[in-house]
Amino acid sequence: MPEKYIDDFCFCSSVFEFLDTPKKEWLKAMKENYPFVTPHELSDAQITAWKDEYNVLEKGLSACVNKNRDYGKLSIVFEYVLWDFDNEYGVRPDVLILSKDRVGIIEFKTRPFSKEDHIYITSQAKKYRHRLLHNHDRSKGMKLSVAAISTSMKDYYEILGRVKCISPDRFEDIRESLMGRYPKAHEDVYGWIGSDYHFEKTITK
Repeated sequence: MPEKYIDDFCFCSSVFEFLDTPKKEWLKAMKENYPFVTPHELSDAQITAWKDEYNVLEKGLSACVNKNRDYGKLSIVFEYVLWDFDNEYGVRPDVLILSKDRVGIIEFKTRPFSKEDHIYITSQAKKYRHRLLHNHDRSKGMKLSVAAISTSMKDYYEILGRVKCISPDRFEDIRESLMGRYPKAHEDVYGWIGSDYHFEKTITK
């Protein structure tokens, strides 16, 4: 397994820092760091998806920070690579929001959710849960929630297999599950990112 990809990412900062980063500058960092997370070439479709992600997160997270400034102290990590049994290059959630006791994961789709998307997302969510809560040492004892956002849908909210599937205008509905009601910043973000793994081959539901 090419270990060089594990624990790498494209962008990491506090929520405050992300919101202060212009989209052009953020995209530049994402593009420059993409070769560190995968051997595959960066596609135009991925860049378009990132632009949509930025727009949704800028609006959604700004609203969260306006409610409680402590949300701005949490950490946000893009394209973080987790070790995986089934994929030699690891698995890579689109976005992680890290707080002291919680990991929130957001997966993005540019198209409306299909039945196949729902099946894939719930399957990935199960894998993320196992990799983090059972294999990733620094996530032991933390809470984890997964949300999926379709950037082309409106007024949509559905829970499927523990995954909250929403449209961008329903971001408020996932705020507390992703980041907690009383957010507290993680004390060692890069220690968490560089966590060791221990391995169990039985997936716990």
